[in-house]
Amino acid sequence: MNPGELLYFFAIGFVIVMVSVVLWLIFRKRKKLAITLSSTLIIGYIGYILYYPTLKTNHHAEAYKTVSEYLEKSYPDMEFRIAPKQYEAGYVVGDFQVHDIETPKFGVMLRVGKDDQVTQIGSWSKNEYPTPQELWREIEFTYGEAYTLGKESIDIVKQDEWLDGQLIASALTINDLPAIALFNYSKEGYGLLELREGERGNFVAIEKEGFIFVYTDEQYQGKTVSTDLENGKEFIVNVDQQKGRLIVEKQQ
Repeated sequence: MNPGELLYFFAIGFVIVMVSVVLWLIFRKRKKLAITLSSTLIIGYIGYILYYPTLKTNHHAEAYKTVSEYLEKSYPDMEFRIAPKQYEAGYVVGDFQVHDIETPKFGVMLRVGKDDQVTQIGSWSKNEYPTPQELWREIEFTYGEAYTLGKESIDIVKQDEWLDGQLIASALTINDLPAIALFNYSKEGYGLLELREGERGNFVAIEKEGFIFVYTDEQYQGKTVSTDLENGKEFIVNVDQQKGRLIVEKQQ
């Protein structure tokens, strides 16, 4: 049992003790009746504790059927994996990990409520600690709004990359739009610092931690790009031979 269930049974046991005390006070001259009623309460309590695991198993089986029907009705063109099928210790009754069979490394947590309403209570990812070169794939899970079942997939491709210590810059195309993603990365942790997208056939630029990052779409028609820096100066760089590549310049 988890701590919540132990507290639940402790509360019920406390109530039974109090009721038994009241019964003995009421029927103090009829001890046999007091013993019978108190014994009935205690036996019922013990029986409930013994039956409780079976009750959870049955409840979970009903919830599994409910969530299966919900997924089949809501997403008829998709196929899902639902876990656990049978109740297992460590899980909450009525909570399920669900993922599209095409994306086994991330999915959602669905909960079946008392009124058989299915709601999403969170999302999860089983991606292992990524290498610096694979860090950009985290965007597949976090891009846009929070992940939900049926969320429109994105076409994301890494075009180029730059690493310097704990700073990683990835030049990407996201749904054919040029983009730059900046990450911090170390053995202690990692995270997305900034993601900036440009327009198709154009360029995107980011100024961060003393560096200027520029990525130009291969369909860009110009030979140079110009962007304003935080200090008010204009930054101009020749991209004629570097389209589709990540350009990194150290600020002077």
